Amino acid sequence: MSTKTEEQVEQSNNASAIKLTKILLTIALVYFVWAIVADRHTPITDQARVRGFVVPIVPEVAGTITKMHVAGDMRVKQGDILFELDSSDYQLALEQANSQLELAGQELGANTAAVGAAKARLEKAKADLMTKQANANRIFALKDEGIVTLAEIDRNKGMVEKAKQEVLNAEQSYIQAQQVMGEDGSKNAKIQSALAKVAQATLDIERTIVRAPGNGFVTYVKIDEGYYAKKGATILTFISNEFAWIEAAYKENNIGNIVAGNKVDILLDARPGKTFSGEVISIGYGVSFDKNTPGALPVPQKPKGWMRDPQRFNVVIRFTDLAGVQNYLREGGQADVITYTGEHFILNLLGKFWSWITSYLSYVY
Repeated sequence: MSTKTEEQVEQSNNASAIKLTKILLTIALVYFVWAIVADRHTPITDQARVRGFVVPIVPEVAGTITKMHVAGDMRVKQGDILFELDSSDYQLALEQANSQLELAGQELGANTAAVGAAKARLEKAKADLMTKQANANRIFALKDEGIVTLAEIDRNKGMVEKAKQEVLNAEQSYIQAQQVMGEDGSKNAKIQSALAKVAQATLDIERTIVRAPGNGFVTYVKIDEGYYAKKGATILTFISNEFAWIEAAYKENNIGNIVAGNKVDILLDARPGKTFSGEVISIGYGVSFDKNTPGALPVPQKPKGWMRDPQRFNVVIRFTDLAGVQNYLREGGQADVITYTGEHFILNLLGKFWSWITSYLSYVY
């Protein structure tokens, strides 16, 4: 009687094991089929990064840093002073240029003070225009990709047009000052040379104060007062928080059905448990792969395994609501992305479920 009971228990255990095996095999098969189909219709990638404007802050003149207004990693607004350089050498150069201008004017009996001031204002207006145009060009570059809004485009166009108008006004003032000085003075080589030196020295003094190019953050500030800043050498890094997007690296066989306008779910490692919405803006048309030296024979790539590595292409994605995600964005931050290529109810539903699971799993990795 006891032996029969043991046999029944063993048969029951075997039946349970077979049943569990069938269930696991069924789940594995369903997952396998879903993974194959989803690769084409709801492709997923965990190789995605947060991107934004990164601007190295470099002084346009050399000098010892006399005052630091920022430290560590901190938020700044457009126009905030980041640091100041010693301006004594440039102040001296301005005094010398003004003296030369005054002497040249005395030789001709001309009043040059107003002309010198007008010339300095003109050069400063031109420098301001170049700065605003450079900032605007970075933004205009993303216009066709739809990352920036039309309102932001219009705002920057307005700033550039205003800067152009300031240059025109400064040019007019300079011409009028030259007319008052007289034709002989305006064509005199000594006066023109002294005017150029006055304008350059004035501009150099202005450039000893380095300001934030926009709203965002300065990061990796590892210098202090007393440091000698070389012209053109990076002192710190500015990261804009006004514009941000995702660059997702999709396998080549994932992008067959992806088109601009596809809806996207974005999972940021910086914000576990939260899913953010996005939209595909563009799909990359090429990647760099040829490492051969020009003129040399090609070197065949060696396989790393029995299957070749898939090629990946960048897909640019914008956030649907940038304001709601700004607090979690950091340049280079990692993300998982799933793209919905159409109205595939079951696949999209499974994709949403994957997003929900992954968003909470990110708490543990």
